[in-house]
Amino acid sequence: MKPLIVIILAAAVGYVAYEYVYPPFADAMKFTKHVPPAPTKKVVAVAPVPKPIVKKETKSESMPEVKPEPKPEPKPEMPKLPEPPQVDPNAFVAPVFPSADEVTQNWALVPKGFFTSPKQVTMKKDLEIKMQMGKATAASNFKSGAKIFVMGQQGANLEVGASPGSPMRGLVAMDDTDFKEVFAAAYEQIKVVQTDQARKAHEYKLASADRAKNAPAMAAGGGSASDDKPTKAENGTYPILLASMKAGEVTEIKLDSIKSWGDAQREKIDGADYWTVNVKYETQTMFGKFETEAQARIKNGRVEKWVYTGSGEIVP
Repeated sequence: MKPLIVIILAAAVGYVAYEYVYPPFADAMKFTKHVPPAPTKKVVAVAPVPKPIVKKETKSESMPEVKPEPKPEPKPEMPKLPEPPQVDPNAFVAPVFPSADEVTQNWALVPKGFFTSPKQVTMKKDLEIKMQMGKATAASNFKSGAKIFVMGQQGANLEVGASPGSPMRGLVAMDDTDFKEVFAAAYEQIKVVQTDQARKAHEYKLASADRAKNAPAMAAGGGSASDDKPTKAENGTYPILLASMKAGEVTEIKLDSIKSWGDAQREKIDGADYWTVNVKYETQTMFGKFETEAQARIKNGRVEKWVYTGSGEIVP
């Protein structure tokens, strides 16, 4: 027990001495009171809480991309073709002629009708031409520009003479003369004539249709037997016209040259009443065959006359 009390007393004395005796003594002796260092404050670095990475979803990941359906491209409008001009059914259509090369088969065969009368041509170069009549032979010199007469053709050569009626004949190359130019010029003239005739025939046909339309209708049985409408056979011909041709009342029109037969119409022409029938046929010219139209005018049961529908002239 004593030791414990001694210890307690020693501790109390030590405490009192430290608190009350030591400070004045330490100040006198310049002792500094030991002050324990302030505890250092630990700085704890707090790392920022990482934000969760939010992955942006692309459209393709979030939902399938719906592509819009392609709109059909508008079809380009086709340019409207200009409407063809209305054709007048009564308009005149000019005939179409073959070329001079076609008519002459490239100058290998000039229509013989062209040589019916001698044609004058001009020489293109100086030539000595041997003329012959029977066994007699003579040479004639022709300068460039000289005139000579053509009577016929032998292949690529022309049969020529010094004058239209000369019995002496010779041969000269066609290309050594202006024969082709002469032929072409004459052919152009005949085309103009034929076109004019076709135009007149067309105009006559229109006038004929008007006359027939305005002519008084014949009552059934109202006319005499001799003035009845001409009968048309099953093959399209008219017996009354064939009889006229057979009788020689027309010589230019042959049965095998007729291309078409028209219908009989009642017309009043120059104050007289006729039945008329138009026929289209081929006629021979110096340039070959051309289509022509003629009209048979029938009165009192017989063909009174044949005329060209273009000019009204009598057909031989």
